[in-house]
Amino acid sequence: MTGRRKQGFLLVRDVLHIILAIVIIIMVVFAFLSPSKYAIFFPLIFLLFSINCLLDAIKYFKNEERLKYGFIRAVFMFLMFLFMLLMSTIGFLNI
Repeated sequence: MTGRRKQGFLLVRDVLHIILAIVIIIMVVFAFLSPSKYAIFFPLIFLLFSINCLLDAIKYFKNEERLKYGFIRAVFMFLMFLFMLLMSTIGFLNI
């Protein structure tokens, strides 16, 4: 990947992290203020968090920060992604 493309990808990934975090926080506040009215938010929170875990797994897999245990972290974050995706699916099926 060239320098400009890599910087563009890093910027997009960081912006996605920020947007996902803000949306998750807003949804959590609404979901806990009125759980019956916003019951759909619980599986959506798990789904958005799973996407966030996938972004982290990609970051650790590419090992951009030159971490010693980057691959282990990538595998752990990918397993978290799968678990949160499963929880989201179960939540959508139960609504």
